[in-house]
Amino acid sequence: MRSIVLSAQALALPLCALAALPGCSPSEEEGEAIATAQQVAEGQAAASPSSAPAPDGFAATAWRALAADGARYTTYLDQDGTYRDLRNGDPWQTGEWTYADGEDGKRLCLRPDADTAIERCWEPDRMRGDMMRLEGETGTLIELESVEYVLPSAKSSDASDDPA
Repeated sequence: MRSIVLSAQALALPLCALAALPGCSPSEEEGEAIATAQQVAEGQAAASPSSAPAPDGFAATAWRALAADGARYTTYLDQDGTYRDLRNGDPWQTGEWTYADGEDGKRLCLRPDADTAIERCWEPDRMRGDMMRLEGETGTLIELESVEYVLPSAKSSDASDDPA
């Protein structure tokens, strides 16, 4: 099974780091494809269904995605409204995130620091265990895996971010 995880990039997804994770792969009949981090960043991702409500808040949380090429992306949503994306444990992207009510409900938005980057917003929908389902502005569906949050000042030696 495969699914998509929200990484810092993924939320830039922007959540640019979102990618396909081993987990729950959508069926061929559903016509959904597993997304790579780049596909998520470009708003071209799909995911499998889940069943529980999304979290009420995202400060001090972290989300992971595994790209089709095996790269692991982890996004840390810090309490000060910034996010940090790691690719295979190395710094990848930073930016700002917000989670607020909008016209279409609560939206998680990520704006990368890069001048040419585009803000992406996602509506958290459902969770199954530690997997969260989100829908992008264009109807793209993704799933992200909740992982342990690490403070920005802490040096992460999390082996799970290392390529395996």
